[in-house]
Amino acid sequence: MTESCTPPRRGPYADYFPNVIVYDHEHQKARFYDDLLLDRMVLINCMSVQDDAVRPVTQNLLQVQNLLGHRLGRDVFMYSLTIDPERDTPTVLRAFADHHGVKPGWQFLTGTSEVMTTLRDRLFAHSGGHAPGTNPESDCSMGMIRYGNESVGLWGSVATLAKPEQIVQRVAWITPRAQPEGAPRRSGPLPLTSENFGHRVNA
Repeated sequence: MTESCTPPRRGPYADYFPNVIVYDHEHQKARFYDDLLLDRMVLINCMSVQDDAVRPVTQNLLQVQNLLGHRLGRDVFMYSLTIDPERDTPTVLRAFADHHGVKPGWQFLTGTSEVMTTLRDRLFAHSGGHAPGTNPESDCSMGMIRYGNESVGLWGSVATLAKPEQIVQRVAWITPRAQPEGAPRRSGPLPLTSENFGHRVNA
């Protein structure tokens, strides 16, 4: 059997995003780029179980989850990256997700400290040195959501505590629009003719 020489499909920022191994709150292993970013529209935020009691970002994102409705887990995915992987194990994150009624399509991700720091550095500009349980305002990564469509290389950011409707609106900005079907049609004003010219003069 002949193996295909076609390279695997990659998005515009494949060389920028690390394809590191992470684990979700269901104890599922995934490659960050290949399994979670490529060919998906995503919303990504940083969190920790301990910090969520100080700054209830998850409560705001629960409203985003509800507004996305059936799109969540189908064409839009939400990822919450812990900044405290030593304490936020998959088991702890599972209990946290269950407590808040998190639905399929929203994954809480953890990994080694090195992996989570690498992801945080690539996705967010932050001051570093933020310890869980201290003032989250000192860390920009805790106050922003990155949203993106890696298939076409569209990325942006919005505040984690923005109105849920505003956050969901950002998803519309990166959603591909259906291409019109049929032959091209002329746009703009009608060609000037004696007939429609007369109507304009009489108007």
